[in-house]
Amino acid sequence: MSSDRTQLAIGRNSISVPRLTKRFVEAVIATGLTSIVAFVILVLNNVLTNRGGWIEGFNVWQSFMRQPAILGTMLLTSLVTVLFLSWQRDREMKR
Repeated sequence: MSSDRTQLAIGRNSISVPRLTKRFVEAVIATGLTSIVAFVILVLNNVLTNRGGWIEGFNVWQSFMRQPAILGTMLLTSLVTVLFLSWQRDREMKR
């Protein structure tokens, strides 16, 4: 079985961390990227449909992101995806 530690690249540095920690960090980063995409969609929707502009779009995004079900779904989806891809990569390396 492979080592239970792996390298996590942060900027130009890399640190040795447990594999599970790296997967969790990857899931949090994916959740953040999803949040940014939702921000762009909601703000542009408000600007393009004349519903109040940038500030109102930001307020809509903020109220959307404050919902625990939304955050939970985003985090769960990214965590499952990261773990699945990790599992798949490990299986391909063993072949």
